[in-house]
Amino acid sequence: MLSRSPMNVLMITGGISRIKARCFWMVKTDYGHEKSWWDAKAKREEIDKFDEQINRALRWKEIKKHLSSEIKSILDLGAGTGAFSIPLAEMGYSVVHFDLSDEMIAIAQEKVQGKNLNNLTFQQGNSVDLSMYENDAFDLVINMDGAVSFCGVDAEKAIKETIRVAKQKVIITVSNRANMIVSLLKSAVRVSKNHFIPAVYSMFDDGVWHTYQFAENAELVKGFTNDYLGPIRAFTIEELKNIFESEGMKISRLTAIGSLSNHCGKEFLEEIRNNPGLFAEFIELCDRYDKEICPYSLGSNQRAGMIIVAGKH
Repeated sequence: MLSRSPMNVLMITGGISRIKARCFWMVKTDYGHEKSWWDAKAKREEIDKFDEQINRALRWKEIKKHLSSEIKSILDLGAGTGAFSIPLAEMGYSVVHFDLSDEMIAIAQEKVQGKNLNNLTFQQGNSVDLSMYENDAFDLVINMDGAVSFCGVDAEKAIKETIRVAKQKVIITVSNRANMIVSLLKSAVRVSKNHFIPAVYSMFDDGVWHTYQFAENAELVKGFTNDYLGPIRAFTIEELKNIFESEGMKISRLTAIGSLSNHCGKEFLEEIRNNPGLFAEFIELCDRYDKEICPYSLGSNQRAGMIIVAGKH
């Protein structure tokens, strides 16, 4: 299922033996396997996670800023169970709901039964290859919930395909490498008490994670869907900036997203959960925090901790 090429491992001295993986297994993504995993996860996508509600509200807030009379057609890549594609279609836009998972699409289709949304179409496919669409095919292309990062080592290719089919503007969220490092460090001590596992250094050096990348990784994801997670390609601000600028895109926003909810923690979030007024006010504060106070922070504790908005010149 995986293609691996062995790389060197460096031992660091200084009294304590630690392993630092300077180069890593290059894990080729098996999209048949990934599709099966996302199919298995589909129903869990509907589980009510309050921190995810907050961060989807922040993404939706950003999307709405870019909806104008000039936007007619929208491609929603990694659309999942329809968190964005369905409300956009209900607003009257011509929307393509695009996802790798048939099960995700089936749940979204069930949601719109009887709504007569003839402007919403569904397409199963892989965002790494959008060859069924011409250049500049859609006025706006969105790729939310960090879906592009789950393309693993192919994530940059998926970003470039997203840009290619966009006529006016692109909005993408990706996994934030800073937050992934923190998450891995917290988890890694459960696996090894003597040194930090190679996956930590992989995230520092390459931003790449895969369950089968290192032997210890499988221990970290026990209890996940099918005891599996990945692949993930997490980005730094500078990496994402370089990719978009190399494609000739004009960036209007590139920040972490959801940092304040991450910093506040679960107990605080539970306190405002059932207070709509406080929730709405908190969303505004989160948005300001990401843009004005700490744009290069950890971002959301969920899978989409960095956002970029860019247009074609």
